[in-house]
Amino acid sequence: MVSWDVVLGLVLLAFALPFILLSAKIRVTRYRTLSVQQESKYLRLMLRDLENHVRHDQELFLEALGVPFILLRPSGRVEMANKKAMELVGLESALQVNLLRVMPECDLRAFFQQVCASTESIHAVVTAGEGENHRIYRAKATLLDNRKRHFGIVFLDVTEEHRTQVIRRDFVANASHELRTPLTLIMGYLDALIDEPEVAEDAAIRQRSLGIMKRHADRMTRLISDMLMLARVDSPDSGYLNREDFDLNRLAEDVQLRLQPMIDEQKATVKMDIQSQPFMMTGDSFYWSQVIFNLIENSLKNNPSPGLQVNVKATREADASCTIQVEDNGIGISEEALPYIFNRFYRADASGKVKGTGLGLAIVKNAVEAHGGSICAESRPGKRTVFRIHLPA
Repeated sequence: MVSWDVVLGLVLLAFALPFILLSAKIRVTRYRTLSVQQESKYLRLMLRDLENHVRHDQELFLEALGVPFILLRPSGRVEMANKKAMELVGLESALQVNLLRVMPECDLRAFFQQVCASTESIHAVVTAGEGENHRIYRAKATLLDNRKRHFGIVFLDVTEEHRTQVIRRDFVANASHELRTPLTLIMGYLDALIDEPEVAEDAAIRQRSLGIMKRHADRMTRLISDMLMLARVDSPDSGYLNREDFDLNRLAEDVQLRLQPMIDEQKATVKMDIQSQPFMMTGDSFYWSQVIFNLIENSLKNNPSPGLQVNVKATREADASCTIQVEDNGIGISEEALPYIFNRFYRADASGKVKGTGLGLAIVKNAVEAHGGSICAESRPGKRTVFRIHLPA
């Protein structure tokens, strides 16, 4: 016979078993939930890490472009940009910034407005900055084939290319003008001698006309020679430089002998003060002779009055670099003209009294720079003018 204790135990077990099973199921579910939460947290961390890696790789890629790049929304808001682009627009951080609202009126802002209003890719030339520090960029805005209609904009700096084109255009214009003037005079005298027999028969007039034509033909020859030389020193990568060792003392003495007739005629004095004997240098001795020749000749031409003193000085520093300077006590160069004296065809004397091609100092500058050096000029009008060349070791 079954006891009441057993029956009671079975009854209690029947009632408790579902709760026991439910409790176990709840524990299993809780464990699984915790596992899922931990896995979800781990996946979120992995996703965040992956996003950081992707963002870092994007930044590296954009910086590696080496040119300003902006990913722009049609509204004008920046979606992505590299450091060069942020420097270009003048912002420390351009991300999520609307350029049409924060940028002042300028050529660059007008370009962004044109891009945002467009429904196709755009090519343009834009200017950034003001004054002498302005830069010129060739900009290309490409409409991307995505749902948000982003524009990828790349800026290529073409400032030097533009300046080179301007220099070449001005050079051609100035050269044409400089050649036309003597050529016109020569043609005028030739026409007179050919068309007017009585003029050609007069020996005095004929001799005077031939003398004038000879002077202007010599001027054209000098101009063409200087232009050819400038064209060569303007392209240092062409391999025209003849590298050799030479003595600056001997070179300076040769230059002085070539200029001695002009020195004597003007009752000037040229003094050579070169630090050591010999003063050895490495480079193209022909172009260095042109440098010294043009600097001394420039002093003589601009100071024809008697009493001019020209000092040519050369010193070598402890780091093996050297300095060459040509100084005179002439009329000097005005402060307004000083920044332009190395420009081609520029003449500080606007009166036209000083004869020359206007290319001498341009040749000097290009020849010095072709040898890795630099040149500058200082002047105190009425007291002294110094051209100083520095050559690294």
